Amino acid sequence: MAYKPAFTEKMQGELAFRRKKDRVTYGQAMKKIAEILENPLIGKPLHGTLAGIRRFHVGPLVITYRIDEAAHEVLFTSFEHHE
Repeated sequence: MAYKPAFTEKMQGELAFRRKKDRVTYGQAMKKIAEILENPLIGKPLHGTLAGIRRFHVGPLVITYRIDEAAHEVLFTSFEHHE
């Protein structure tokens, strides 16, 4: 059973920008978001101060997200260039 999506304001803004300016990347991101909702453990877990956050690459960009098992929800936090 797929998880429910939730988006921070930052993530919503980044997706809206990509939707307007770069439809190809936006389409790729939406496909990856659908994959993550089916299997949230697919992303690489981060460590240290970013513990609890996972990342998934979409070309040179990275989607970061948190999993809330209690609410059966994935909170997408950002979609920006990998640094």
